Amino acid sequence: MKPTEFEIIYTLAAAVIIMLALSGFVVYFIFSSQKRRIRQDHEQQQLKEAYEKEVLTTQIESRDQTLRDVSQEIHDNMGQLLSVARINLNILEKELDGQAPVKRITDTNQILADVIKYIRMLSKGLNSDMLTSYGLRESIRFELQRIEQTAMINCQFHTQGEDFNIDSKKEIVIFRMVQEILNNILKHAAATEISISMVYTALDFQLRISDNGKGFSPGDNYSRTIEDAGSGLRNLQKRAALVGAEINIDSSPGMGTIITIRLPKITENVTQ
Repeated sequence: MKPTEFEIIYTLAAAVIIMLALSGFVVYFIFSSQKRRIRQDHEQQQLKEAYEKEVLTTQIESRDQTLRDVSQEIHDNMGQLLSVARINLNILEKELDGQAPVKRITDTNQILADVIKYIRMLSKGLNSDMLTSYGLRESIRFELQRIEQTAMINCQFHTQGEDFNIDSKKEIVIFRMVQEILNNILKHAAATEISISMVYTALDFQLRISDNGKGFSPGDNYSRTIEDAGSGLRNLQKRAALVGAEINIDSSPGMGTIITIRLPKITENVTQ
């Protein structure tokens, strides 16, 4: 039985409709893929800009916090030393009755020398140019030397592995994190020993900071509000996330604290 003319036209029309539908689907698929790719590129660009903005914001916040720390250090340390020097000089004026107050003059000169030395060490620690000139390893070593000399805390520093270059912005953030951790130890831990180890492996960079202080409960600190001074750990977590690092805080009351920072060695971290 031969198909009628109507059936032939109907079949052709159906075939055309199916072809148009398939063509439309292909065009829609291509258009959607391009649109999705453009959206992804746009989102990646936004993430990159947000990342750079966050890094800059973190640097500004770190500098502001450092300035506040400097103010406190000047008040607590250099201020006291200068006050003692002033008292000694006042006594020296009264003792100048014909005798040579050699001992008091010597003590006063030593105090002033300590102040000058402390100011120089502090200024170097605040200057990020030192990080650029000497690298992360020597900058952290210098920070420990400064703490050992001014706070009379036993400090140990160990390194292992061959250095690999880290992006300068990330390096600054890591160094400021170390400074913040050390500052927290000095203020709150009541520690007598601080140890830092730096390990460079084929896969990552690992930084371990430990102290023998009174320790704390990390969970309690995370649950505090900013007004209750619970923002320190959150700030460290935020800064670690900004540079693609992982941070682990291991502490308990009476058992000291161990903080580990791990930065993967990936292409974007390495200067070719």
